[in-house]
Amino acid sequence: MLGLLQKSLIRWNKRTHKDTKPGIMGEEEPLKQQFQKTVFLVVFSMSLIFTGCGPREASRDSSQPEPSELEIYYHADDEDPEFWNRQPESESAAQESESAAQKSESATQESGSATQEPEKQEEDEKIVITLVTAGFQGGMSNYSSFVDRFNMSNKKYRVELETCEYGEELGTMRDRLLVEVGAGKGPDIMSEDVFPLSQEIMDSGFLVDLAPYLEESGITSETFFSGYAPGFSGDRIYGVAPNMIIQNYYIAPEVLGDREVPKDMEGLVDMLLEYPGQGCLLGPQVASRYVLQYFLKGSEDLWGIIDWENNTCDFTAPIFSKILDVTKKGHEDGRKGYKPILDNNGVDGSETEEEIIDKWFPGYIPVGYYFDDGPHYLIQDNSDTLMVNANTEHLEGAYAFISYILSKSVQSVYSEPMNKELWEASVKRDFHWDEEARQKRLEMYEDARYAVRRTEEILEIVYDVSDNYIEGNLSKEETINQIQNRVQLYLNERK
Repeated sequence: MLGLLQKSLIRWNKRTHKDTKPGIMGEEEPLKQQFQKTVFLVVFSMSLIFTGCGPREASRDSSQPEPSELEIYYHADDEDPEFWNRQPESESAAQESESAAQKSESATQESGSATQEPEKQEEDEKIVITLVTAGFQGGMSNYSSFVDRFNMSNKKYRVELETCEYGEELGTMRDRLLVEVGAGKGPDIMSEDVFPLSQEIMDSGFLVDLAPYLEESGITSETFFSGYAPGFSGDRIYGVAPNMIIQNYYIAPEVLGDREVPKDMEGLVDMLLEYPGQGCLLGPQVASRYVLQYFLKGSEDLWGIIDWENNTCDFTAPIFSKILDVTKKGHEDGRKGYKPILDNNGVDGSETEEEIIDKWFPGYIPVGYYFDDGPHYLIQDNSDTLMVNANTEHLEGAYAFISYILSKSVQSVYSEPMNKELWEASVKRDFHWDEEARQKRLEMYEDARYAVRRTEEILEIVYDVSDNYIEGNLSKEETINQIQNRVQLYLNERK
């Protein structure tokens, strides 16, 4: 088990430490994304001045109850609307409270009763749930405000937040959690930026399957958009996220001509290879790994290259040769400064997709992100995804916080919540769209999905070897042979 964690960590560090371009295939966005997070924290903190939020107290003592026995935090605001209006004490209120306490001190002493601040006593008696995340500026976490509000209103559990700063601290934290989890210990809850959420990890018993608990709380694909569950494997859910960012991909009109948007990846690759003009892919300075991700990460079997049932692969398939060719051509054109003929952008906020195209890619046509059943919108991977450690001794408390993050009070903070009911109300209230525009955005949210996780380990091999071909250090035949041999060795180890 520890060996699996070590290998996952090495490959994961390779992915997250590479140079990145904001918005590409859900990879980390160290600058743009963190700026958005900082803005969100400021807005959320200000919102707390005007509206209270927090879950209700858990009612059971069992540390690992059946789903049916859980307190349903998600619906707490429906049961007691006034509960969410509770405000934290202001400085003046706190001073008045302190003054009143001083005045009554002599009377308390006369009665001979011992005194202790009720709130402190209450905090000390709570069961501690540990949460580890990362962030910029001293490890400032997106969850800081949520943790404060949860702790203020929950009478049974208290979340202790431990954070680390991106950079060397993050590497140290990842190594530490690797050892702790592998040894049967570790924090109760972890975010994806400090612990890998790979297919191997999900299939190996290190994380709690949250699906039964979420379903019992009414948190399902019927009530939420699919972005709430980035860590899924079949019907199991190992990671949840409080929000999602959707992307789409756009192709230059001169490439498409009078033809329709290709219905599959092979059609798109053929179209790009046939284009006689010059143009880069996804930006002039984008590393080849991100272009290859776009061409490969939407397929469960890499467009028929991987046979999972028999643990075999065939990278001599014509489509892979074509993908290498189009990636190399786009990389070379990027170095020459040619504009993108294929690019992407986030689709969120008050701008419609048509307005985004007019602003950033005038005349370009949406092509989507290609999956095995055709093109769809892509949900960007979210480093704020939360996972519950299978070693936890406080499953009920961990779930209480997870459920709270998806509660209506927290979801209502976002301009486009993942709760479908809140999303509709929020869009009608905040975005001045007509019914047609609202319907288009709804269809986009319903259509969007995460890229495939199952092939991530194999794709790391593909990126590593292909880079030598793109840079001219290997022939295409040598590249394909090396990838074939290394991937087959990986598949053999899985038997």
